[in-house]
Amino acid sequence: MNILIEWFGLDPDQFNEVAMNMVAKDLSLVWILALVVAPLALWFFWTSLKRIQSPIRKIFLIALRALTFAVLVFMLLKPELEFKKSHTLKNSIAVLLDDTKSMSIKTFPSETPRIEFVRRTFEKNRNMLESLKEKFQVDYYFASSQINPTSHAELGNRYRPKKAVTDLENTFSQLRKRYEGKSLQGVMLFSDGADLAMEPETVSPEMLALLADWEGPVHTFQAGSNEMFMDLAIEELDSADFGFIHQPVRLTVTISASNMGNKNIPLVLKEGDTILLSRIVEVREGQNQYPVEMEFTPGALGKRIYTLTVPHFAGESVATNNRRDFQVKVIRDRIRVLHLNGRPAWDSRFLREVLANHPKVDLLSFFILRTMGDDVASPTSELSLIPFPTNLLFSDYLNSFDLIVFQNFSYEPFIDKKYLRNINNYVKQGGAFMMVGGELSFQGGGYERTAIEAILPVQLERTSQPFIGESFHLQRGKSLLRHPILQLEKESSANAKAWQDLPELNGVNAGLKPRKNAHVLAEFDKGNKNYPVLVAGRVGEGRSIVMATDSAWNWNFRRVGEGGSGRHYYKLWNNLIAWLTDDPATRLLQLETDKERYEEGEDTLLRIRVLQEDYNPSIGIEVNLTIKSREGEEITETIKTDNNGEAAHQWTPQREGFYTVKVKVDVDGDKREADVGFSVFSETAEFQKPKVNETLLKRIAEVSGGRYEVLTEKTDLSAIKFPNPKVEVKTHSKSISLWDNWWTYGLILTFLFLDWFTRRKSGLS
Repeated sequence: MNILIEWFGLDPDQFNEVAMNMVAKDLSLVWILALVVAPLALWFFWTSLKRIQSPIRKIFLIALRALTFAVLVFMLLKPELEFKKSHTLKNSIAVLLDDTKSMSIKTFPSETPRIEFVRRTFEKNRNMLESLKEKFQVDYYFASSQINPTSHAELGNRYRPKKAVTDLENTFSQLRKRYEGKSLQGVMLFSDGADLAMEPETVSPEMLALLADWEGPVHTFQAGSNEMFMDLAIEELDSADFGFIHQPVRLTVTISASNMGNKNIPLVLKEGDTILLSRIVEVREGQNQYPVEMEFTPGALGKRIYTLTVPHFAGESVATNNRRDFQVKVIRDRIRVLHLNGRPAWDSRFLREVLANHPKVDLLSFFILRTMGDDVASPTSELSLIPFPTNLLFSDYLNSFDLIVFQNFSYEPFIDKKYLRNINNYVKQGGAFMMVGGELSFQGGGYERTAIEAILPVQLERTSQPFIGESFHLQRGKSLLRHPILQLEKESSANAKAWQDLPELNGVNAGLKPRKNAHVLAEFDKGNKNYPVLVAGRVGEGRSIVMATDSAWNWNFRRVGEGGSGRHYYKLWNNLIAWLTDDPATRLLQLETDKERYEEGEDTLLRIRVLQEDYNPSIGIEVNLTIKSREGEEITETIKTDNNGEAAHQWTPQREGFYTVKVKVDVDGDKREADVGFSVFSETAEFQKPKVNETLLKRIAEVSGGRYEVLTEKTDLSAIKFPNPKVEVKTHSKSISLWDNWWTYGLILTFLFLDWFTRRKSGLS
């Protein structure tokens, strides 16, 4: 070998192997020459040698011709000598260790976690695994729904049951891709086989097809067993992420039971410590799954956290799956508006059009078409379309409304005075009320010294002229330019121009004195006299607004008549409805999280915005923030708002669960609170189907030609065998042509010359 390498002028230290390669691509010409042309030519040549008497000379001549054809075929094959440097590689063995949460489940009667069987096996077979590294490249991986490389030395510190999902089909697919083009001679899989992607006692056809083409055996080692496995679990929960207030929310629950005997199990739904619903599930031997349908009605808006529980019995293998927390974002299906109008007019027509066409409004409207003073010849019972449902509206169903609007409406004789007290309580407890002006509103409707006056943002003063029929332009309150009701356009300059271009109004209610904490958003200035037109105020937990004119419809009708658009009229009413119904964007203290759900260990970002009563930012205000978990853990922080009235706080939860954030601020003696909930989840799907899947582990070993074994204290891995073929890798090479050189052509010429010379000596031409 070395002599040949040196003969071609190469260094034997750089090359240790020689191989001959034929590099010709098209061999058709070679086959024609070797099988057709050469035999025919040699036969004709042999017949031409009849005059030569010497057999030796005849054989010599035919041999020269045959050698010439042989060298020509040799040249057409284009042979090359490849000198290369190569070395032997170790074959690879992959060791997969299941690190999903199901490996933490205990096996009875020893109450040993499944992962502990793997740890003990590795400790007992330490020497065997070390000796395996002498023959093979042993690679270690944590296996769940994917593979993560590790090392034997790191197993003691890093091997923990923490991953969320087992998916062995995806694991083996990733493993195949990782060793593509490499020599993987076998796999050792340590797992409980609790694969969530497959049903118990089954193996998917895709998994079987993957293993059928697998190179090398897959030896499976089962951690734990199902012997004496006892568990009661909420296996599945199907619920909507959001629901509507006062509307039923449906839950579909699946309870699983293993070795629980015959029991009646209570399934309880709670919000906090309040029990909302309970169902009895009859658990019987021989049946493992129990579907349950539940329905509850949320009573409050916002992100609500609910808990489903079943009892935890002594001896259960898994305690985590006896409880499921879930979150429902409760929103309004529609904004229910009760609209009472005392007299048909253009203003009432345009307002009803706004409410009826609003996509979020569910409108119930009543129009008084005649009054008791009208001179008619028929009795009331014959003229009334329907009896006025006073008791239903203002007693039975009052709390089902989000907003009540009295428009130019005198309550007598349609509403008994006692029902006005109900409206008063409704607003103070979080409802919304609006009175729109006209001759039958305020003093004209007899509301002085009633429960309705107490919830208005104005006081009703006695006046000889309660309604003034003058034309005027509305002026915004200069200190309230940021108020959300007044935002007809996003840009402040465009908003100011929009208000300036609004048409005149006709008629204003007089004798209205704003209360101390009310906000006069717009007014009519007449000399030294100011008439408040648009006034807003808070009443207890609710909100109230006064619009002291019955001509706001001009902003639609006249604007369109002038060739413009009525969109500012619609925008104003949308703003009024949003503010009255406590839209989150209108609140003086706003708290939100950047996400509703976080993964365990992920940073949460809390954003806070504090506004003054005039909706200007509150700068440098201390915000007291409290983060509380469902288990009672509590964290408090104090932060300050910036020049935009905003503050942010970042925090990293260390455990899964549901958290509540509450902030408190004090703005000039006005104490405010806000809260928001969010969830930190660490997938517990592994505990929903916690049994060992020995069928899967057996089939993996069987199809791949491996061995299946249940891990015990005596497990010996030395009996495991893997094929170990020789694998060589070429590091560098050099090719030298054997046909395209002077001595090949010279050899053909030499053969042809000897042929010619011999033929001449023999007397042939």
